Amino acid sequence: MSQPSTSGSMSPRETVMAMYNGLLTSDREVLQAVTHPDIEIHVTEELPYGGDYRGLANFQDLFRNTFGLIRSTIEIENVFDAGSRVVAVGRTRGNGNATGQYFDSAIVHVLTVENGMIVRFDAFVEDAPIAAAIHGTPEG
Repeated sequence: MSQPSTSGSMSPRETVMAMYNGLLTSDREVLQAVTHPDIEIHVTEELPYGGDYRGLANFQDLFRNTFGLIRSTIEIENVFDAGSRVVAVGRTRGNGNATGQYFDSAIVHVLTVENGMIVRFDAFVEDAPIAAAIHGTPEG
C-alpha cells in the first residue's frame, strides 16, 4: 500500500481508515505516517494484553502482545465521525494461538485525531470470547 497523502490534509475519518488499512497490510510506513509519536492507547483491561500504552514503540508492543496470544482479523462495520473523534464499530475474529479455539467478539474503537495524526486510541472489546479462546475454556 502506498503511503497516504500528507497526513495533515486527510480528514479524521480518512486518517483512521488509513490506520486500519496499514494494520491489515502490516504497512509500518502508513502506520507511522498517521500515528502521533506520543499516541495514548487504552485497551479493555480484562484482556491479557489490555491496559494502557503510550508512544509508537508501545503501540507496536501492544500488537506483539496481542499476536503472541491470538491471531485475528478486524472487520469494521460502521464508522461515525464526531469532530476530531472517529468511532469505529465492528468485530474481531480469530483463534487463540495455544488452543486453536475460535472467537468472534464485538469491538468499538474511539480514535482521536489531531492535525491528521491519531493521538488517542481507546479499544473497547467484548472480552469473554477472546479470553476463552486464549485459555481454552468455555465462553462466559
